[in-house]
Amino acid sequence: MAAAHPELRTSFTDRALIDDSAAGSTTIGLGGLLARRGHRARRARVPGSAAVRGFRWRLVDVFSQTWWPQGVAVGEHDGGPVVITSWFAQRRRGRDMGSRISVIDLRDERRPRYHHVLLVSPRRGGYDPVVVHAGGIVIAGDRLLVSATLGGIREFRLGDLVRAPSRGLLRRSAGPFGYRYLLPEFASHRPPKDADAGRMRYSFIAAETSTREEHEAEVLRIVAGEYAKHDRRRLARLSVRGDVTTIDETHVPGIAEMQGVAVHDGRWFVNASRGDKLGADLWVGTPDAMVRHEGVLPPGPEDLAVWPERGELWSVTEFPGKRWIYAVDLARFGEERA
Repeated sequence: MAAAHPELRTSFTDRALIDDSAAGSTTIGLGGLLARRGHRARRARVPGSAAVRGFRWRLVDVFSQTWWPQGVAVGEHDGGPVVITSWFAQRRRGRDMGSRISVIDLRDERRPRYHHVLLVSPRRGGYDPVVVHAGGIVIAGDRLLVSATLGGIREFRLGDLVRAPSRGLLRRSAGPFGYRYLLPEFASHRPPKDADAGRMRYSFIAAETSTREEHEAEVLRIVAGEYAKHDRRRLARLSVRGDVTTIDETHVPGIAEMQGVAVHDGRWFVNASRGDKLGADLWVGTPDAMVRHEGVLPPGPEDLAVWPERGELWSVTEFPGKRWIYAVDLARFGEERA
């Protein structure tokens, strides 16, 4: 276990720049987005014995070769259940569209609907795409944190979400790549410029959750992990206090191809991929005593998020034609012993 040390420093986007880039757009926030109709998601049977229920995207998103699902976060907005996922775009014909999120409205779970929102970096008179892998996300109130691998973590504020204006006779969106909804970057949490080669890779992140009484409300506690095909990558617990993010501890659990991590009531959950044809593994326990549940998840799982109020662990899968958003019953995976 490593000693605690400052890891990331925060720089904020100039508020005037955010406002200038939004000229002509309408700020609607997350509530305004959820008031719109959106695309229809469908309930689906998800392979893997651990999945208790799930959904799939519309077919154009299920089979897209450009956009690949990665991160997942869960919670409520104004009393309504919401799932947010992130996607990264494969570079095509020299064009890099960066990253986006999908906001899934679960107020009617028989007929869920969702919207795509492009993540953007404000500049004078417009926006540039935020080019990160977005392998994990966290929502904490109005905050959306997005993992940026060696670049640390990017931060967005859901209240800043804007609707781009329409142009022309066909009323097409004037947003980048035709996106109607945009979310400008609020801040970046980056490692120091002199950070050594051993600095943490933020491949995926999740909020640490608990059913116990919480303290230090001003501190956001998250967990993060590093992806690699070998089994020597790390998991970490971090504390976000103001503009400083500190690594409190790190572990090497000896699991290859880790894709997501979550911690709930001190119990760790890690998923590991076995390619696009085999069911994936769920590991449960503590970093030095993990129990493997082989093949209980669908192929290609990514980030993890715990929904304490529902007693569920959520994830999303990435491979074209095999893309689901699904829940696992936490009660099935009680206190594990190696």
